[in-house]
Amino acid sequence: NLPAPGKRPRSSMAPTLVFDDGRPVLAAGSPGGSTIITTVLQILLNRYDFGMSLPDALAAPRATQRNTLQTQAEQAFLSRYEAELEARGHDLVLNPEIGAATALEFLGRGRIQAVAEPTRRGGGSAMVVVPAPR
Repeated sequence: NLPAPGKRPRSSMAPTLVFDDGRPVLAAGSPGGSTIITTVLQILLNRYDFGMSLPDALAAPRATQRNTLQTQAEQAFLSRYEAELEARGHDLVLNPEIGAATALEFLGRGRIQAVAEPTRRGGGSAMVVVPAPR
C-alpha cells in the first residue's frame, strides 16, 4: 500500500469525526487497511443506532465484508448471528480480531471520554491529557 503514481490506496483514512451542529461529538479510528471502514461503521452504529455506551460499542463483536464471497467475523459475532445469517445465504468465516479501535467522545462541560480496545490485539490504552496552563 505504498504511495506511487497511478496507484489507489487500499486503505481508508481514520479517524472518523462526528459533528452535531458544527461541534465535535465523537472521533473513532482503527488500523486495519480494508477493515477500517467496517470497524468504524460498526462502532458508530453500536453507539448511535443501538444506544450502546462508547466502551460497549468498541468491545462489541465485529464482522467485515470486503466484496468477497465470504464475510469474515469474530467468534463472538459468529456465535450470536451465524445461524441466522447463513439461513439467509451468507457464508461466514472466522477472523479472530477485526480492527483495533480507539475513540473519544465529548461529553459536555469540558469532559471527554477516551476509549480503547479492551482485548483485541492485547488491549489498548486511551486517555485524555489536559495540558497545564502556561
